[in-house]
Amino acid sequence: MRGINTRFDAPHSRYNEITRSQLDQAGLIALIESPEAGVHLAVSPDQFHIVYFQGHPEYNSNSLLKEYKREVARYFNGERESVPRYPENYFPDEAIEVVARYMDEAWQSLARGDALPEFPDKQLEPLVDNTWGDTGKAIVNNWLGLVYQLTSLDRKSQFMPGVDPDDPLQLNT
Repeated sequence: MRGINTRFDAPHSRYNEITRSQLDQAGLIALIESPEAGVHLAVSPDQFHIVYFQGHPEYNSNSLLKEYKREVARYFNGERESVPRYPENYFPDEAIEVVARYMDEAWQSLARGDALPEFPDKQLEPLVDNTWGDTGKAIVNNWLGLVYQLTSLDRKSQFMPGVDPDDPLQLNT
């Protein structure tokens, strides 16, 4: 967790829930969680072998925008029943206005029997802000650094000499 921001957004692209209780019952340790999104990062008890994310720290600024665009298209093509909600804490007010105008134009086009207008990606992309990228990179880089420090160069041996395979980070020392 070295070098990460204490407050950051964490993109989630689906509404699902694996609860803290379920993770605790599985013997996992929650390292990052929030009241809004639940557990974002959980690890195996040795805090090294297994890393679970319930979000997408690897997403670019426009990744959620692409998923939202896909869901809007699915709605207008009759593949989903309801209008997709805006991604929470992602679109600033100006972006919401752009999307609202697009939705109005799209409904009017459909009513006239016209093709859907082009989704306003290029207008929206400069309006969204990637507040999670630095934190996501720090977490992944920290983990990869530990892998590098602890893993043996000998392909027949998992760890460097002197590393306890049951406590590779020496948390119980």
